Amino acid sequence: MMLPVYVALLEVKRFLANRGELGFSIALPIVLFALMQGVGSGASFSGTAHVANLDGGGLGDELIAAVEAIDGVDVKLYSQAKLDAAIDRSAVLTGVVIPADFSERVETGEPVAIIFKQRGSGGDEGQIVAQIVEGVARGMFVEYEARALAADLLSGSGATSGEIAGAIAKLVGEVEAHDSAVSVSDGQGDESADEFADRILPGILVMFLMFAVTLSAQTIVEERSNGTLERLMMTRLGVWRLFWGKFLAGIARAMVQVVVLLGLAAVALGSFGLVALMQAMVFSIFMAAAVSGLGLLIASVARTRDQANWAAVFVTMFMVVFGGTFFPLGDSGLLSLIANFTVNHYAIDALQSILTDGGTLVTEGVGIGAMVVTAAVSLIVARLTFRVSGGA
Repeated sequence: MMLPVYVALLEVKRFLANRGELGFSIALPIVLFALMQGVGSGASFSGTAHVANLDGGGLGDELIAAVEAIDGVDVKLYSQAKLDAAIDRSAVLTGVVIPADFSERVETGEPVAIIFKQRGSGGDEGQIVAQIVEGVARGMFVEYEARALAADLLSGSGATSGEIAGAIAKLVGEVEAHDSAVSVSDGQGDESADEFADRILPGILVMFLMFAVTLSAQTIVEERSNGTLERLMMTRLGVWRLFWGKFLAGIARAMVQVVVLLGLAAVALGSFGLVALMQAMVFSIFMAAAVSGLGLLIASVARTRDQANWAAVFVTMFMVVFGGTFFPLGDSGLLSLIANFTVNHYAIDALQSILTDGGTLVTEGVGIGAMVVTAAVSLIVARLTFRVSGGA
């Protein structure tokens, strides 16, 4: 009974000694995940407002403080002459000039204009900063205009100007405290950058397991073509032991990838604990069995190396595209129906649930069942068609 295990250990030893296969199976998915996570997470805005404050009152300083309080925005102060010189020599592309009568006009409700000076188009950063400054200034003007309007409406109520100002300040504070009532959405539901990363980690893992193990089918085809498998039959190995040895070899290769990739993800992301990691490893054994069975099926049916190669690529890409590898396909429609016939659909949903959504091996019984059925059907068909030589 140990002979199939020896075959599997020999295959794993050959796998670990092949730098090309290690690079494809382990290094490439790590790089791909890092790139996709960077694209999915996006980048926060960071810019500098170059300001010349000519205001003689205090509202100019309040405006600068409000702008500087915004995350990602810094304020750099200039005199007007230095700001003009910086713009002339293109050291600064967009400058903001707060006029001398800014406070006076805002307090009296008179129209006031903040001056924006640009070099060319002002650059993307400069245009964004200018919009931010303009928005903050508009907010200040609206607040003071509301105070003046409220004072006029309540002039006959007996309330003092201090009481009116205090009430308005309290209301403004309550509105600012509840500014989360309005948010910006990309129109794709509640999926955040973290959720995107949670999805692509299992997606990349399953995709490269499919690629690496199914492509190993071409190795079996080569061994059949050059007579290696036939010569092995002269030993005590036998067809059944050889068959199970190749199956265990596929599982072992896949688990090497799983341990390395999930281990590194746990250290780098820190988004799932040890219990979730261990359960994901256990589920991955069932997933590796399904993938290894598919690899044996391809190796048994294919007659040439090219046939094995193209069959492996077709099966992998079909399951990647129609299995919702990186984005969920929903619960209805043709794509959702096709996804039910792919390994990726069940494997990725189960891994995502276990790693990030609090799922367990018990709750993911459907996913485990799908892996077992896939492995069983693939092994039965593969054994019926398995050949050790080009003939029978």
